[in-house]
Amino acid sequence: MHLGIILCLVISEVSSAVLDQRPSGKSSWTGKLLVVPMDGSHWTGVKAVAEEMGRRGHTVIVVIPEISMRLGPGKHYITKTFPVNYELDLLNEILTEHVRVVTSPGQSLLKSMTSTAAIFIKIFNMMVSTSESLFKNQELIGFLREQNFDAVLTDPALPMGAILAYNLSVPAVYMLRGMPCGIDAAATACPDPPSYIPRFHTQNSDRMTFSQRVLNFFVSILEPLICKFVYWPYEEVTFNFLQRDVSLTEILKTGAIWLMRYDFNLEFPKPLMPNMQLIGGINCEIGNPLTKVSITFILTT
Repeated sequence: MHLGIILCLVISEVSSAVLDQRPSGKSSWTGKLLVVPMDGSHWTGVKAVAEEMGRRGHTVIVVIPEISMRLGPGKHYITKTFPVNYELDLLNEILTEHVRVVTSPGQSLLKSMTSTAAIFIKIFNMMVSTSESLFKNQELIGFLREQNFDAVLTDPALPMGAILAYNLSVPAVYMLRGMPCGIDAAATACPDPPSYIPRFHTQNSDRMTFSQRVLNFFVSILEPLICKFVYWPYEEVTFNFLQRDVSLTEILKTGAIWLMRYDFNLEFPKPLMPNMQLIGGINCEIGNPLTKVSITFILTT
């Protein structure tokens, strides 16, 4: 069900650019979708959409680095790879450290924030290197430009896809769990009051005491500074590729649809903008129907 909703949204976005060119009297059409995924668990939901879009007859091209943990070819989409200047050992090392930081119990707020910021810097430095490798690959960029894509599906946590969509002047469909520092709220101009919405690492709920709200407020002040520091390496990469000074927030503002991988049954409620859709559960396996033996057993117990 969730995948069907996502596909309707993505297909709607893909069709928007070609709707006027569709021959009259025909109800079926195919579009071109560029997918720029992020490695790791982020790839799970994006791959499901890419496969289904390709299965339905759309041309889907997935751009991935030659070195990755989970990214790879699929049955219903075309894969385009580009070389990078790091090895798989570096990915495994960063992943191990990330797991250690996330699972470390009993950390203070300051320790938790500094540890997370340190591992994020390592992750983002690697992602910056990946982005530079793609943007400097003139042959691949030229090929993508010639395809005249109708939409780009990407996870903006890795800004490479958003920057590429901006450069190609193609509508971007973002699929994400969330972004650090609340940059997603800033990009969508979504209300994000610290008096009600708990900040990352504070362990607050949506029902805070006065002291918790004060702490939440100070964390919300620090978030833009942390975000500026974490995403700073992308400024030079973006300038070199676009040949103009554009902030990451400005680029993310051009996103057509934000597909948010969470659900208010499990998350604290917060405001959403009209182009933000909840798709929690997209990574869940579809259950098979019960057998007659199972149904009989349930009814008789």
